[in-house]
Amino acid sequence: MKPTYRNCLAVIVFAFLPCTHAAAQCAAGGLAVVVNKANPTDSLSMAQLRKLIMGDVHAWPDQKKILLIARDPSSPVYKCVLSMIVRMSDSEYHRYVMNAEFRGEEPVQMKAADSGATAVKVVGSAPGSISVVETNLLSTLRPTVKVVRINGKQPGEAGYPL
Repeated sequence: MKPTYRNCLAVIVFAFLPCTHAAAQCAAGGLAVVVNKANPTDSLSMAQLRKLIMGDVHAWPDQKKILLIARDPSSPVYKCVLSMIVRMSDSEYHRYVMNAEFRGEEPVQMKAADSGATAVKVVGSAPGSISVVETNLLSTLRPTVKVVRINGKQPGEAGYPL
C-alpha cells in the first residue's frame, strides 16, 4: 500500500491519542463550591478558584488560612476538579503541589474527605476551608456552610461553569 496523506495523518493522530489527558465525565452544573459560613467571600472567578486549589493563594481576604478539603483521588468529583478547574492530570497536580516547597512557597494545606457529606461537615467546622461537592448535596447543606458563586453564577443558573 502506497502511503497517502490521509494514511499518514491517521497514523499521526492515533499515535498521539494515548498521550492526551482523558477528560473526566462531568455533568454541567453538577458541582458546587462550599466554604465555611463565617467566610466573607461570596463569589470567585474560575481563575481565583483554580489558584486556591493549586495552592497559589494561601489566605482569604480576611487573612484566614485556606484549608482545601479534597476528595479521594479515585472519586468522580476529584477527577472533575482536575479536569474542569485545575486542567491538569492527577500526576501533574501532585507534582505541582509537592514542588511548592522547592519553589520556596508554602504548600497548600489539604485535608482528605471520603465523601461529599464528610467534606461539607469538615468545611462547616473549619473556618477558612473550601471544598467542591456534588450539587445533589445542596438540599442537605448544614447552616454552617454556604455555596460560593462562580463567575457570578450559582449552581443551576444559566452559564454556571461547574
